Amino acid sequence: MSNPVGLKRVTMTYGPDDDPHMYELFEGVLYDRSYFFYLEHGILCLRHVRKVEQPDHPHLYVDGESGGLQLANNVQREILEVVTELIERLRSKDGLAFLLDELLWLHGRSHIELNLVKNKG
Repeated sequence: MSNPVGLKRVTMTYGPDDDPHMYELFEGVLYDRSYFFYLEHGILCLRHVRKVEQPDHPHLYVDGESGGLQLANNVQREILEVVTELIERLRSKDGLAFLLDELLWLHGRSHIELNLVKNKG
């Protein structure tokens, strides 16, 4: 499959959580230099990442400490194909369609707080 959205395969290191010397590595795909998509037990996740600036590790990124999003469950296809389709589908939606079609109808979600209105000063 071609890669029209400019994805590249990279690895993200995540951690430490409980033990200060334990890190996890996740293989996935990078979009737009800082958005990392990966699969964990069939769940498609998205995190913000930063590049590790070491010449010996050109494909290594670290978690950007922004939290993450779970985008889909029970994914059983190749990640490059899935993320390409997802990005193309989201690019074709406007913001209002995304709010009404995707966010409003999430099953089992709690209240979502957004700050979309900017005060004029």
